[in-house]
Amino acid sequence: MQFLEEEEEALGTPTFEVLVRDGEPVVAGSYFMSPPIYLREASWDPARAGRLIVTASDGSRWHAEDVPREGRANVVLRPLDGGTPA
Repeated sequence: MQFLEEEEEALGTPTFEVLVRDGEPVVAGSYFMSPPIYLREASWDPARAGRLIVTASDGSRWHAEDVPREGRANVVLRPLDGGTPA
């Protein structure tokens, strides 16, 4: 019997996601990031409909476009202004 070498786990691309339920950000967290970051504050951009702005626990700022205000959605956030701490 031949055994295969143990494969390394694929870590994936760093992402920061938020669950939005009926227009309210409910929970957010980062995946494949060390240390992990979490949602500290979230608000809708008054200048751009459907744009959610999130400030993370480390002070970095993130955004998501075309976020629905009804129902439930998981959205991937992207760095805003390079994602640097505020």
